[in-house]
Amino acid sequence: MCLDLEFLRELCLCPAPSGFEGRVQAVLRRRLAGVAETHADPLGNLWAETGPEAGPRVLAVAHADQIGMIVTYVDEAGYLRVDAVGWLDQQLLPGHTVLVHAASGPVRGVVGRPPTHIVPEAERGKAAPIKEQFVDIGAHDRAEALARVAVGDSVTFDQGFSEIAPGRFASLALDDRAGVYSVVRGLELYTKTGGKARLTTASSAHEETTYMGAKALARRLRPDCVLIVDGTFSSDYPGVDAVRLSGDVKLGGGPVLGLGTTTNRKLTSLALAVAADQGIAVQTKAYAGLLLTDAEELAAAGEAASLALSIPMRYVHSAAEVADATDIEATAKLIAALAHRLGEVFEPGMFTP
Repeated sequence: MCLDLEFLRELCLCPAPSGFEGRVQAVLRRRLAGVAETHADPLGNLWAETGPEAGPRVLAVAHADQIGMIVTYVDEAGYLRVDAVGWLDQQLLPGHTVLVHAASGPVRGVVGRPPTHIVPEAERGKAAPIKEQFVDIGAHDRAEALARVAVGDSVTFDQGFSEIAPGRFASLALDDRAGVYSVVRGLELYTKTGGKARLTTASSAHEETTYMGAKALARRLRPDCVLIVDGTFSSDYPGVDAVRLSGDVKLGGGPVLGLGTTTNRKLTSLALAVAADQGIAVQTKAYAGLLLTDAEELAAAGEAASLALSIPMRYVHSAAEVADATDIEATAKLIAALAHRLGEVFEPGMFTP
């Protein structure tokens, strides 16, 4: 199974910060038409199901949203003030181009910054808090700016999708569009080969801000097992310490199975066995506390065993994250294979400690 490059590219280039997930979900509706019936809720979640109704219920979920900003104010000179949507580093913004996603289409702007030459020496190399930064869209005044954009419009990095080496991609929003790609491809593969489990693929909303999408999915779908697919930090580039990250994680080394306080050890052991049987390379990583993904909310529902299945990435939450095609496709294969195995062996209570 080779990477569907155009599908991944389309997902990554959909502008969809938390609360604005509709564009991504529209892509998935088109993709899944004829494969599985899709369902949605007012929060912005989308999901699709395949397999026998009577089988164990397996949910593979990845979040649709990305980090970004929202326009909060337009001043008299026509500059936009913004606030972060999700965990966005203020140092990434000054001097960068961004896209404001207005009703009439995207508007390009620049996050302004004074030249280094005129910045007081004590302030050089520092970035103001995001609320104190501004976006210049070239407007002469407030009226002209408001004719093009509106308070409440979303803002994302003005960044493309590039193959920087064979099978390695740099793009905004790989966290977690690579995960969305994998759960959809996993469903497609599972549908083609059949199985006894009821596999549901979900593209969740609001993960980067409130985890509300996961909370709603846990209550609505009531799965027996949950596979939470997200990006995770790789440790294979300068300045990153594998010891501090609690795992030596490399691009191209395969999906990462989380060993921690949230995930179910028995389900994780089963996933490791399935990966070995199928010849799927995997990595492991220890988590001493929160995973900071949808995992906590889905596990806290108390009815499903949870598995953290992550795709290694470099430069997470930056304008250009980097991931490897083999890890993305291997994640999809493992989802399908694990769903098959669960359909064969699942019994109520088998994942209870």
